[in-house]
Amino acid sequence: RVKALKEHPDFTLKNPNRCRSLVGAFAMNSAFHDESGAGYEFIRSVLEELDPLNPQISSRLAGSLINWKKYDKERGMRMKKELEKLSTLKPISDDMFEIVSRGLK
Repeated sequence: RVKALKEHPDFTLKNPNRCRSLVGAFAMNSAFHDESGAGYEFIRSVLEELDPLNPQISSRLAGSLINWKKYDKERGMRMKKELEKLSTLKPISDDMFEIVSRGLK
């Protein structure tokens, strides 16, 4: 459902409040931690789009992935995998780089 809302004509990543409302709320929802890892993949894909537009919001949302060590092994590895993909993002903002690097330590 979040993916469908992201594609809604009234939604734009350029609006920080709408972005935080949709994507941030999803990252705090239990559906984010679905065993399939789809929530983590979704967040990563949004962050890849968002980082060039608004590095402050993207880095804040990236924080939802950095606590991967606190989750069970399967979920933790999936979260870490998405962080590793983000670390190869070119270009990557300084804000995002800082959060992703901290998460991979």
